[in-house]
Amino acid sequence: MIQRIQTVYLVTIIILTCVMCKGSLISIQSPNASGSMDIYNLNIFYFNAVENGSTTHNDIQFGLIAIAALQILLTAVIIFSFKDRPRQMKLVRFNFLVMFMLVAGIFSKAVMDIPTFSFSKMFPYSIFGFTMMVMIIYLNWRVLMLIKRDDEMVKSADRIR
Repeated sequence: MIQRIQTVYLVTIIILTCVMCKGSLISIQSPNASGSMDIYNLNIFYFNAVENGSTTHNDIQFGLIAIAALQILLTAVIIFSFKDRPRQMKLVRFNFLVMFMLVAGIFSKAVMDIPTFSFSKMFPYSIFGFTMMVMIIYLNWRVLMLIKRDDEMVKSADRIR
């Protein structure tokens, strides 16, 4: 199980999802009409908005937390279902759906709750959050390709026998 590289990729997906829960995924500062800065921070656990120097929103994101928990749980199930490759490939494909739901949920929350949202206004360190979202999708794709390769190798060995 651990000797397979896809297991390392799956553990990395779990770690990156946990980091996305705590780290700031989207952070935007924009000047308002009164001359002060409005600050918006979004991660999987919370959305925090400071407008005119006072906190206007400090919301817990229950939907995003549920999707992230589902992704972590599903990834753990994929790790431990290494003996049944066809089932593992189905679960990895379903994990893609969960990942896309998480990314869509994050960006829909940003578009709906941040009035001045645009990619050009994001802080430079927000690009790390975007990179983590892309990285988990890429790692999941690599896992699918490696499982397919393992399955083809086992089938070719069965044909030789």
